[in-house]
Amino acid sequence: MSLAVYRVTDKKCATCRWWQGQRGVEMRANQPYYVKVVATPAPCMAGGQARTPNTVCPRWQIWEK
Repeated sequence: MSLAVYRVTDKKCATCRWWQGQRGVEMRANQPYYVKVVATPAPCMAGGQARTPNTVCPRWQIWEK
């Protein structure tokens, strides 16, 4: 199993509210900084297809604030 790491400000599927794959958050100074995801395709509720964590779509919305 490989992990992908993205900053929470990156506009990638892994940081989107519609991403349904496994993910975790690394905190720095009590703020979310990195999102760690399993680097395999996962369902996307906005697009209706399986997408990789690195994909970007026009329906991207920030996951958490």
